Amino acid sequence: MKIREINLLFAEIVFTKILNQLSNDELNKINDVLKNLDYHKTGGGTPVKNYLSSISKNLYILDLPELKKLADIIKDEFNNFKNNTLKYTYNDFVYTTSWATKCEPGQESYLHNHSNCFYSGVFYTDVNSDSGKLHLSSMKKNNLLLKKSEETDYNSDSINVTTLKKMVIFFPSNLHHKINFNNSNITRYSIAFNFIPTGDLGLNDSRLVLKQ
Repeated sequence: MKIREINLLFAEIVFTKILNQLSNDELNKINDVLKNLDYHKTGGGTPVKNYLSSISKNLYILDLPELKKLADIIKDEFNNFKNNTLKYTYNDFVYTTSWATKCEPGQESYLHNHSNCFYSGVFYTDVNSDSGKLHLSSMKKNNLLLKKSEETDYNSDSINVTTLKKMVIFFPSNLHHKINFNNSNITRYSIAFNFIPTGDLGLNDSRLVLKQ
């Protein structure tokens, strides 16, 4: 560790980028695909909670032929991120699941994280400034609750990320997240997905081989 006054240790690494490789026409066609999918409510339970967003019944939508270009672009961006930033160059990563999320005006999602995957992500097709930011939380609990004069990287355990059309975000799957309340008059569409590494993991008695 370098000697410095302030050290950020064990940070959660979140990546965001606008995918300008996609034209507006291509984005509209992707959004049309999402609009024609079958959805069901998140959260489960009875009665159905109408204020919660919905997810597609198809949990492998990036396997659809009409979404192949998008799937390849996201995969290339993730490979650059995991190789050049995270330095995970010894393992390939593959999609496990991918699904569409639909959040209508007046809806939100519940706070959750994802199991059986390593990194998760979202690509945004139809959003605006009021349709619901992405809330990320470490769920870290402090014994004492102190008032802050300013939210910074050093004192925050959650953040609201402004979402934009064509934006992709990658974050560790253990991070809890939710769609904030949709205050707009549009239905918010996005594509979520999970990645897992393949090949050799660990050493000696902790070694694991994950095949694609």
